Amino acid sequence: MAASFTSSWSWIAHILYPLFFKHTDHDPWDINCGLCEEFAIWVIDKLGGENTVLSMVWVEDLEDIDVGHAVICLDGVIYFDAECPEGVSDLHDIPLVKNMGLSRAQAIAERGH
Repeated sequence: MAASFTSSWSWIAHILYPLFFKHTDHDPWDINCGLCEEFAIWVIDKLGGENTVLSMVWVEDLEDIDVGHAVICLDGVIYFDAECPEGVSDLHDIPLVKNMGLSRAQAIAERGH
């Protein structure tokens, strides 16, 4: 079931994410640096609310990573946030976690953008 929902999620993410960012002055980096909980709640609400497959979780509740970051969790195995609309299966691949300790400029330079 997760695979088909993931495909649906990908389609929805391409609609919801642009809609969210169209109505805010914040970019994904900003969202992940203080507005991640509000973003996760907004996305989950637009998808019909939390349920047994879709929820908001805190990274530090799942891994020994001291980051204070809320992510959207799909089926307990795929994680999404404002910078990661396609989702990842390893919380260490969330951009905010990978970029811990880096400034915005440093993170952009490391990505090669």
